[in-house]
Amino acid sequence: MFTAVVRITGAGRLMDFRERLRWLLVRDPEGEDYTEHHEGDVLEYRFTPKKGIPFPALTEASGAFPELRLEAEWEHDGIRGSAIIENGRVVEGEAVEAQSAGVEVSSGDEGRLDLALICERHGAGWIGYAATAERHTFFRFREGALSLVEPDDADEALEDVAFRLVEEWIWYDEEDAPTERERYRQYGYPVRGANLRSEKLAFLRRRGARFTSLDPDAGAVRTALLAQWLNRS
Repeated sequence: MFTAVVRITGAGRLMDFRERLRWLLVRDPEGEDYTEHHEGDVLEYRFTPKKGIPFPALTEASGAFPELRLEAEWEHDGIRGSAIIENGRVVEGEAVEAQSAGVEVSSGDEGRLDLALICERHGAGWIGYAATAERHTFFRFREGALSLVEPDDADEALEDVAFRLVEEWIWYDEEDAPTERERYRQYGYPVRGANLRSEKLAFLRRRGARFTSLDPDAGAVRTALLAQWLNRS
């Protein structure tokens, strides 16, 4: 999987830049699909390329708009990278091995989601997300201290980690999810606020209702989360 995001900011001609980049991408014989998003003073492109990010087109467009700053971030085969383009040149770039996130998921009676937890190293600490059938929270852990983060205060890194857990394991009652609702009806299980995906319920049954891939070093994070959030009244 190759994913990339390019953000363009600066006190400049964003719409003129957009038209120039569109022109260059359309004429690229190896051009790939992308989506474009414009909000306020930020122009953003999202790619899922098969070959790579269109740096030639980006740098050429940048050269015509030196007042703008292009920030590219990508992930490919476990490697995360970033680059900054200004005035037609890559002025900063790096590639680092992506930190893998560990999860722990357990279920109870009638398929109840007892706990779904994802935890990932982030700099010198950890970030993550946890959910039960009734509630959820984001969190940060650093130097032995756990900080719970309200959903409205979650930043992009926290939301990205949470999305990976939810996409694989969870569906919410607020979703349409007709297939999941029908399977729960067939099982005779009630639909709660947060629910395990039916294929994951089958997976957990084969594993004694619990699965974990948490890094052993995340044990302190898990313990603090259980004490401060899951087990508090």
